[in-house]
Amino acid sequence: MNVVVMAVPLYIALILLELAYERYSGRHTYRLADATTSINTAVLRVLLEGPLRLLLIIPYAWLYEHARLLELDASSPWTWLLGFIAVDFCFYWAHRSLHRYNLLWGAHQPHHSSEDFNLSTALRKGAFQTAFDWPFYLPLALLGIPLPLFLVLLGAQLVYQFWIHSQHVGRLGVLEWFMVTPSNHRVHHGQNDCYIDRNHGGVFIIWDRLFGTFADEREPVRYGVTTPVRTFDPIRLQFSWWRLLWADARATRSWWDKLRLWWMPTGWRPADVQARPWPKMGADKFERPYPASLKWYAFLQFVAINAMALCFLASVKRAAVWEPWLLVLAILGGCISLGLLFEGKRRLWSLEVVRLLALAGLALGWGLWLVPAQWRLGVLLAGLCLASLLWLMWLAARPQVVASS
Repeated sequence: MNVVVMAVPLYIALILLELAYERYSGRHTYRLADATTSINTAVLRVLLEGPLRLLLIIPYAWLYEHARLLELDASSPWTWLLGFIAVDFCFYWAHRSLHRYNLLWGAHQPHHSSEDFNLSTALRKGAFQTAFDWPFYLPLALLGIPLPLFLVLLGAQLVYQFWIHSQHVGRLGVLEWFMVTPSNHRVHHGQNDCYIDRNHGGVFIIWDRLFGTFADEREPVRYGVTTPVRTFDPIRLQFSWWRLLWADARATRSWWDKLRLWWMPTGWRPADVQARPWPKMGADKFERPYPASLKWYAFLQFVAINAMALCFLASVKRAAVWEPWLLVLAILGGCISLGLLFEGKRRLWSLEVVRLLALAGLALGWGLWLVPAQWRLGVLLAGLCLASLLWLMWLAARPQVVASS
């Protein structure tokens, strides 16, 4: 049972509710480009989650079978309650470590890269984070928490963290003392000096209070990271911090520094490259002008990308090996294209022509030759791709009015 996947309808409903409230209240925290990018990073996480999750599941299952210290009753409410608290405790230390070291921060930074803060920000994921945080959960196997129960508890813990990404929920009284609330988590996403590396808890803020990483929300929060990613490409932003480290590793003359900078505290740089500038956060949020006529086109392509992600989840369980890979290529192409669109890049037009024609060809090939029983669906998908291409050509021929991101 994948609790996170089951919660997707809840995520959608809450985002729509937040958007409706913003329309009513007049206070807007969403931008189309930023929110779309955030949700598409979740799509990338879906593509990688299966193989990367094995890094956790295989050693966890082995430790549970061969080295567990306790025999816990998985049907006991006490096992569920204490197990949930233990999962959140491990999450605290994993999360804190992801903020503390250069290499690990590169895997987690995408989650903090948005300069907005709303429920879509909760879905902005580090696609490779699972490859780095899994060792922190292995002690739970030694304690005797069965793997199926652990996965359910971990999923529930992650689902809880969705609603705390909101600017519309104020302080919640006594809950602020022991639970992670929107106020507490807004602090965590702030780049203000007094907020950096604070409030790492996922469900319980008591860990931060106990271990000296708590900060209260005292001043307006400036969201984002101090080295901004400056892109709406969900693929490129995954490597933003690592690209800075790689540039320093190439530039420094010291071979020791080339090796150790990856494991040094976050932000550490070799002495001989510190004069090289890193990106700095400006006074305004990152945005690029793009044709206003493309907003609805962008939204529908975004819907198509997420529909393909759902098809990918279904295909990995029942389809031939080639089908998920075709979907991966189609999803990645769509993510790159949307990034170019929201950044106002001129090469978008030629890339979209190639992408849509390729998708139409793949759909026809899939429906007419590879899976003949689904030829009607293949023809329909190819027709939708060609209709999108005609729409794009019509938009390109119109006078362009610039919109913000």
